[in-house]
Amino acid sequence: MADTLQFELVTPMRIAYSGAVAMVEVPGELGDFGVLPGHAPFMSMIRPGVLTVHESNDVIKRFFIPAGYAEVNPEGCVVLAEQFRDLLTLDADTVRNEIEEAKAALAQAQDEVAKSYATRQLTAAEALLSALTGK
Repeated sequence: MADTLQFELVTPMRIAYSGAVAMVEVPGELGDFGVLPGHAPFMSMIRPGVLTVHESNDVIKRFFIPAGYAEVNPEGCVVLAEQFRDLLTLDADTVRNEIEEAKAALAQAQDEVAKSYATRQLTAAEALLSALTGK
């Protein structure tokens, strides 16, 4: 069995990450799951949460994913995400401002589409703050 698996993080704009990794931890809709080399194939929706990429035992990258899909196949794992945020480049105050903006948008929403969008933004921003602060 190989020591690594191929992992790709793909957004509508670009391939954000591609490489051979030791393991990937994904925030699945039904719970977090880890993908190691040789994992059984399956698909999962992604809930707002932290995607952790273990490049090696010493190198770990963490990204926040608000939504998307993960596919595990014989070649590796592909995460299709609306967007991603690198947790190393964020600070809690920025995210708190995003929460306030989402709350304001929700309060001003005039129809169900606007309310649904604002609710998704608020849920994602709150999950992001929790990921940053550990609370």
